[in-house]
Amino acid sequence: MIPGNKDNRDGWLFSIPFLSVFGLFMVYPLAFGFCISFFKWNILGTPSFIGLKNYLDLFADPKFFSSLWHTLKFVLITTPVLLVLGFLMALLATSKSPLASAMETVFFMPYIFSMTVVSTLWAWLMQKDFGIFNHWLTQLGLPPVGWLTSDKVAIWSVCIATFWWTAGFNMVLFTAGIKQIPKEVYESASIDGAGGWTQVFHITIPLVYRTTILCLILQVIASFNVFGQVYVMTGGGPAGSTRVLVQYIYENGFKYFKMGYSAAMSYVLFAIILLVSLIQYLILDRKEA
Repeated sequence: MIPGNKDNRDGWLFSIPFLSVFGLFMVYPLAFGFCISFFKWNILGTPSFIGLKNYLDLFADPKFFSSLWHTLKFVLITTPVLLVLGFLMALLATSKSPLASAMETVFFMPYIFSMTVVSTLWAWLMQKDFGIFNHWLTQLGLPPVGWLTSDKVAIWSVCIATFWWTAGFNMVLFTAGIKQIPKEVYESASIDGAGGWTQVFHITIPLVYRTTILCLILQVIASFNVFGQVYVMTGGGPAGSTRVLVQYIYENGFKYFKMGYSAAMSYVLFAIILLVSLIQYLILDRKEA
């Protein structure tokens, strides 16, 4: 028997358990959901084929576009801030300070908490009547703010909670990238008279470029899929001003039982995320080249 054939056979045998689970819980639901998007189905009844009607209906649905805009607004606010925060945290965590390791632990700690815990905590902090934030404002002689009840402030409140919760993840990625930079590069720059910030802008940032691309793509995907903190903190309110697309998909699927319609919106969201991620990667990769 040719050794190569035996190696291939053994490889497939060891891969079968993973492939089985992957196919059952990933490939099959994706294929089934895509098929359902062409049907009218309320779970209890029999699905009826309606072709592209679900897709045509969602493009005529004003709530779909408002939810998509709220999602896009969340992406545009959180993505750059979380990248900058994660990078600055990584600089502190990799500095020569004796507290560097402690700072790395403190910065990452919020990320280990569940979404429900974090969202409930910040919802209590931002309560209009007895929240600690408004208590501080009144102590300073300022009027209380409707952090979760004002249509102009609510989305920013969700963003603030998201900053505190998820910045630590980007910090870990940037920290790993910075630690891969040879120390000799910084030592040579110091001998040539380069200061700390000069080294950051001319050594650290260019050499963690690949890590930045990774963080950017992952952050955009995560921000487009925002749901939990919005649902817990504001429920999509006030007056739908924070309803994001994933929440609208959830409501149509599990509240109004429009399974085909919600599946169609899910695949439109998937197409948007895929397109944005590919554009980002191609543009950034071309700039690097």
